[in-house]
Amino acid sequence: MHKLCVYIARAMLSLVCLLFSLCPCLPLGRAMAVEVPFVPKQILIYGGNGFIGTSTAERLIEAGHNLTLINRGNWYWDSGFTVTPFVKLIKCDRMQAIDKCTELNDYITNTEQIDAVIDFSAYHSQSLVDTLDLVKGKVKLYIFISTDSVYDVCHKNHTEPSLETDSVRPISAEVREKLEAKESYGHRKLLCEETLATYRQEKNGPPYVILRLPDVVGPRDNTYRWWIYQLWMKLRPYLEKDVVIPSHLEKRPMSLVYVNDVADLIRNIVHGLFPAATDQIFNLAQKELITLKDFLEDMKKELNLTDVNIAVNNKPDTIRLFPSVHVGPVDTTKAEKILRWSPTKWETVLRLTCDYYEKAIKIVYFDRVRNDMIRTMQTYFTSKPYDVIRGLKAVYGLQYPEQRDEL
Repeated sequence: MHKLCVYIARAMLSLVCLLFSLCPCLPLGRAMAVEVPFVPKQILIYGGNGFIGTSTAERLIEAGHNLTLINRGNWYWDSGFTVTPFVKLIKCDRMQAIDKCTELNDYITNTEQIDAVIDFSAYHSQSLVDTLDLVKGKVKLYIFISTDSVYDVCHKNHTEPSLETDSVRPISAEVREKLEAKESYGHRKLLCEETLATYRQEKNGPPYVILRLPDVVGPRDNTYRWWIYQLWMKLRPYLEKDVVIPSHLEKRPMSLVYVNDVADLIRNIVHGLFPAATDQIFNLAQKELITLKDFLEDMKKELNLTDVNIAVNNKPDTIRLFPSVHVGPVDTTKAEKILRWSPTKWETVLRLTCDYYEKAIKIVYFDRVRNDMIRTMQTYFTSKPYDVIRGLKAVYGLQYPEQRDEL
């Protein structure tokens, strides 16, 4: 009864204030909330079917937005179930002239405004220019996914983790050309960054946010790097190659970033939570700096593999899957301040990712990626392919048609 009286009193007070234009008499904290109707955003994603793109698309779908994906129509892992049914797909190969993508051109022509473009797939500046020309005047925000490989083609004058301001190309044309030839991927992605910024300044291009990512880890990695290390350890008794790392990487710190942290951040940027991020570049990474040796020792411990030895050698053919850059880790101070970047702890990333791949090896509809992994183990880690089949049966209980090694 008391609560009912309170509600009635508040309602009457609100009515009196409204009638006499006395809205300020209501304490702000006690004013009745007004429900704002949700308006889904129109989001155009280049890619959206790969490692980071799938996780990002899933979050934006869950948030209720309208997604249009531009890619070649390939779906990986379980994205055919979690993404495909809930988006509009336009098939287009960005390596071809954009005027050949008729459906994309029609979509842009008939769309008044695009709240955000998220670009996972631009590797060449011309394809980025073509996209910017196509969507000119219609895009409120352009999110470009870049890489820490850009620092491999830049002149860095300190030995600390790379800052966003370290992405300055050498003055010497000869040095620039050598670096660009050695690290073409970093060169192309930096050229895309430069193109996006120049287009913004000179052609009134869209506001942008650039995210520089180190090696990304987590579920559904199409490079299989994490899974290769994990399966290498799990099947070690059935393989000929020891788990090894190059000696020059034994004590070199590296940066990693968790795929779901990146996806969560992109969603929050789309939602407009960080207005100060406009026209800015950000490094993203785990707070913990670890070496490749740390990475493998932590994985070994998480998998409870006490009998696996991790060796170190300086042989030129030593398998090395992490890190993919040469200049070391990145500094994320800027992202922490402006984007409130607070990544998942490494121990949690380790546990979740190991658990995912331990389950993935047995999931029926992951047969393609599982077969890719089996072939990788058979090709690079043993001269007796059927030993891999024996190992999978012994360790995971997987049954495969029996084969015989050639004599």
